Amino acid sequence: MTPVPVVDMLSSRQQAYLDAMDIGVWSLRMPAVGVKESAKKPIQLKLGPGGGGVLLICATDNESAGRLANDINRALGCVPVWAWPMAEDGAVELTRAIDDKLFTTLAIFGEQLASQFFDGEPPSCLNSASLVILPSMQDIQNHAAARRALWLTFCRSGMLEAG
Repeated sequence: MTPVPVVDMLSSRQQAYLDAMDIGVWSLRMPAVGVKESAKKPIQLKLGPGGGGVLLICATDNESAGRLANDINRALGCVPVWAWPMAEDGAVELTRAIDDKLFTTLAIFGEQLASQFFDGEPPSCLNSASLVILPSMQDIQNHAAARRALWLTFCRSGMLEAG
């Protein structure tokens, strides 16, 4: 049986009994002063218009309003919610956006943008949303191989709406 953590609630008498029976007691330790948190500060997102269960994160608001974004909307068969990193009033944290808007799929355009949200390897899902990393918008615009990879990812991830 493993010991259960106890927060300094034992009297000196109880502690003496446990010591006499050679039973160790766990206690919480405070971290050393000056230890820095390793977690990244959550990036705030500005959510654009749209609906449904798909959240697409691009690098800038201009990317979400361009011709390529309209083509992606038509390919998906829906009007997804587009978002981009922005620190201002009205911006929300990624996990809160997923919970509040009930997104089921989160797609981030580009490995570099995804690395801003996650340390190391991105998880396969975040809260209730499955996570998909797509080629960057710039790569999709400029390279046929990136457009093929985008289409394959859409097909495999189930992001396409039956129309």
